[in-house]
Amino acid sequence: MVYVSNIITAAIAFPFVAIILTVPLLVYHYHRYGSLTILRSVILYSFMFYLVAAYCLIILPLPPRSVVAHLTTPRYNLVPFTFVREFINSTHFVWTEPSSYLATLKQAATIQPLFNIFLTVPFGIYLRYFFKTSFKQTLLLSFTLSLFFELTQLSGLYGIYPRPYRLFDVDDLLLNISGGLLGFYLQPLVTFFLPTRESLDQAAYARGQKVGYFRRLLALAVDYCVLGIITFAIAVIWRLLKLPTIHSEMLQYCLATGAYFLMLPVFWRGKTPGQSLL
Repeated sequence: MVYVSNIITAAIAFPFVAIILTVPLLVYHYHRYGSLTILRSVILYSFMFYLVAAYCLIILPLPPRSVVAHLTTPRYNLVPFTFVREFINSTHFVWTEPSSYLATLKQAATIQPLFNIFLTVPFGIYLRYFFKTSFKQTLLLSFTLSLFFELTQLSGLYGIYPRPYRLFDVDDLLLNISGGLLGFYLQPLVTFFLPTRESLDQAAYARGQKVGYFRRLLALAVDYCVLGIITFAIAVIWRLLKLPTIHSEMLQYCLATGAYFLMLPVFWRGKTPGQSLL
């Protein structure tokens, strides 16, 4: 039930993360491919949701600070394969007795290592399928993700807590990396019915040949964001130079707009920076 509640929390937080990342995502794909297809959007946003869910599973539930301040439990474990010894010592597994299998699966010494493996299996699948990473790249990125999770725990959630409320465990690093590599090898089976990354790119390039209204609107939004920065810079310079203040705002706006829409396109082959970017 704890895992389910953490995923629900991730589902609540995900729309805010998606809103923040949508514009950079659109800018990148319009610039690179000319369009963002529906299937590519589904894959990318599902990858974002996976990362948010994995993060929530790692840090939640959050205990009270007063409780954490009085903890005396170890802060870290640097002895590899401790989970193997704990499994042997605390479970009732007997490989010759099938009746012990189910009971063993329900014990914490089994659930925790399996959780750490399956946590990063999707990560390996996404990396190989969509991002076309090699085995070595998947290994490095799985290690990086796992290390980020472990350092988040070791830092007491970036200093919010006076000490770690969860263990920094080298076994978690090993198990997370194993999960990422397992996902790397499972990817051909999991994505068998999905189109290849190459076909996704071809569809995006074909669709990007036609510049749609949304793409134009996004380019205009980028232009006005940059124009706002230029206008602010001109206003600061205007004050520093102590130029006349009569109708200064109108003059500054006309100067900024003229420079942006008339002069800058000369350097971008007849396009504004927003049009050139998208």
